[in-house]
Amino acid sequence: MSTDSELRLAVPEGTLIVRPLHARAVRVRLEPLGAPPETPTPALDPALAAACPPAFSTQESAEGVTLQTNRLRVLFDRATGALSFTTPEGQELLREIPGSRHLRPVTVQGVACHAVEQAFDSPPGERLHGLGQFQDGHAELRSVPRRLIQVNTQIAIPFYLSSRGYGLLWLQAGLTDFNPADTVVPLVKDAVEGPLFSFTVTGSTGAFTDTGRTSTYEGVLEVPADGDYALYLDYGVMNNRRQDLRIDGRPVIWQENFWLPPSVGVVVPLTAGRHRVQVSATQGEPRLAWRRVEERTTLRTPHAFALDYIVFAGPLPRDVIAAYRAVTGAAPLLPRWAYGFWQCRERYKTQDELLANAREHRERSLPVDVIVQDWQYWPADQWAGMQFDPARYPDPVRMIATLRDELNLRLVISVWENVSKDSDLGRAYAAGGHYVPDSPWLDLTRPATRAAHWAAMRERLHTLGVAGWWLDATEPENDALAGKLTHLGPGELHRLTYPLYVSQAVAEGQLAAAPDRRVCILTRCAFPGQQRYNSITWSGDIGGDWDAFRRQIVAGLNYCASGLPYWTTDIGGFFRPANQHTDPAYHELLTRWFQFGAFCPVFRIHGFGTDTEVWRFGERFEACARAMLELRYRLLPFIYSAAREVAVDGATLMRPLMLDFPADPRIHAFPYHYLFGPSLLVSPVTEPGLAAQTLYLPGEGLWREFSTGQPRTGGQTVEAETPLERIPLWVKAGGIIPLGPVLQHTAEHSDEPLEIRIYPGTSGVFTLYEDEGEGHAHGQGAFSSIDFHWDDAARTLTIGTRSGSGFPGMLATRTFHLRLMEPESATPLTNGKSATYRGSREIIAF
Repeated sequence: MSTDSELRLAVPEGTLIVRPLHARAVRVRLEPLGAPPETPTPALDPALAAACPPAFSTQESAEGVTLQTNRLRVLFDRATGALSFTTPEGQELLREIPGSRHLRPVTVQGVACHAVEQAFDSPPGERLHGLGQFQDGHAELRSVPRRLIQVNTQIAIPFYLSSRGYGLLWLQAGLTDFNPADTVVPLVKDAVEGPLFSFTVTGSTGAFTDTGRTSTYEGVLEVPADGDYALYLDYGVMNNRRQDLRIDGRPVIWQENFWLPPSVGVVVPLTAGRHRVQVSATQGEPRLAWRRVEERTTLRTPHAFALDYIVFAGPLPRDVIAAYRAVTGAAPLLPRWAYGFWQCRERYKTQDELLANAREHRERSLPVDVIVQDWQYWPADQWAGMQFDPARYPDPVRMIATLRDELNLRLVISVWENVSKDSDLGRAYAAGGHYVPDSPWLDLTRPATRAAHWAAMRERLHTLGVAGWWLDATEPENDALAGKLTHLGPGELHRLTYPLYVSQAVAEGQLAAAPDRRVCILTRCAFPGQQRYNSITWSGDIGGDWDAFRRQIVAGLNYCASGLPYWTTDIGGFFRPANQHTDPAYHELLTRWFQFGAFCPVFRIHGFGTDTEVWRFGERFEACARAMLELRYRLLPFIYSAAREVAVDGATLMRPLMLDFPADPRIHAFPYHYLFGPSLLVSPVTEPGLAAQTLYLPGEGLWREFSTGQPRTGGQTVEAETPLERIPLWVKAGGIIPLGPVLQHTAEHSDEPLEIRIYPGTSGVFTLYEDEGEGHAHGQGAFSSIDFHWDDAARTLTIGTRSGSGFPGMLATRTFHLRLMEPESATPLTNGKSATYRGSREIIAF
């Protein structure tokens, strides 16, 4: 039966609903017989409910039923009951595997619900990205088993993006297994345990020292045939310090850190027969399971109200992301200062210490916009009470005013949602019924609790002048809703959504209290739709070694491929070596990590129990860091303009190569290469001691080296020199990159010319966007937008007529230094042209 908004089909399990949400997005929902009314999901933009559905048509035949928008076609096969998804022209994007749809009644905490499962065809050559942020090191996810839960360093976003031109959002808020492995390998614990060891880490109530031993488990894995096998290793606890699986003595999983996610998966080739497996553990009882790799992708959720998912159609991956944002919500512009450098450490302990370090940045002329006050600024008996300890911070109003008015720095401050029930604030929260029962965590799924939490933040911090919010441990820490009863119901049904509700509380509260300021939130976890709340996510309490560094690159790229555009990492790692300030080997890692950080959406350093200021690591590192800081600030016109495209057009600032080059089969061999902004290719140096690095230039077009303009044709590898001071950067031909002067902060006003670099080889466009960097007047037209168009055949640059009504402080007259980046031509790089621009269209010939 077809209605004005959806197609409803009777199937043996209940009612199958196919509902277009957007020309490129269709929601599929299987409701069991007698199901309660559908409840809103926080993943979807609330505005979607009031929007008119996209135009679509339906057609029935003896074979099946077809629903079609102008971008996507859905076919229901009467014989199998399965759905398939194609372009309007008939090119298959995705199809359900017949018979793989499962809906089984279960009960959790006395609430009736269902275990749901669906499998989809995944042909050879398909590449998948997304699923949030994981520490398993996998850049490409086809066949990899993963358990989607929220824990420190791991963010579960049940969305993935395919090189075939579609995306899938599994619309569930509970634990989900992606490509589950069900055949268990019995493991026997060795009677002899390793020696006792101790370590100091952070916990939800402060730093503490813990101890542990390494235990060894052994078993036999017997497989029926040669082939690829998926292995899933689950320790069952968060505080295991090692993930270690060996098959026939060969390591196939290895990672160490003070905090590791409970589970990890891998795909390995095995020969038929018996294989000896060995697992090491410092905590928990490991469980190992396996399955043979098949041409399918399976999703399984043990507690759900209905089988529910959304398919997004491309054909290009960037079209999929744009449709995803249209359905789950746009990602507004952050305040301009958020795109500068964030100075952060664990932690400043006094007001004087914080101000002294802030002043030293300015005295050394090191560009910076944000200084972060990490946790425990509160009195010892007021855990997470959102108040400064008067003994250590005697005048926070003056401190924040000094940062803002004298030093042009914004203060971002740490806020936790597990306020001690023995604190003044905790007692007030408890009296209001704001805690999850039998839990230290506030129940922010409850609207009244969100309002109360923001009211406390406003009274205790916002009125002091705090500019932004570091919302820590918003998983809540280590999957803490499992087994708890929230305002919405059993935690098992809602456990992934908590971080979104935390951001919602703060964003909506601040917008109501200060409508003239943009929200800026840094948080440790996320859920689809959270981008609506100006949320930046960082990768948690990671290690400080080369292995951890490499894992962060692919973790961040997959997070951004999950549709949430703002991500960052602790430059240098959170847990660092004790001799970090004097160890040249660590300084090399820190330098390479800092270079990578300069090309993340948000540029931020952090570390546990340490002074992270760049001058503390010696003169050479300070010089390297200064060069990257200055380059980041010179690139701000490029970055801020690209951020506008994120907000308006659903673009992705930092992205894996697959988003732009889905048909290039060689990109998977270069997982640490990525694209930044519309045209920059970034290739971080990920190994120590490299004087040169092999790079891959994707696609078939021309590329040019960022600084010299040297050309190379795409589809080939090149050797790039990589002295410590250099990160390889290339620009797609046709790229136009504006560079500003070196600034000390983003609010610094300068009438110096902008350098406009043109990388010829094909025609290209770039839109230079500017506004006042704060507030929301840009939404009413208070901005400047200037289109640049390079005509490669005519060798002319057209600067278009300025659009927008302007903004306070806008330069009505601009000088552009135009630089053609082609050293092979008769025009050397040192010879450019200048243009005085007053807002009217101009054409400059080269």
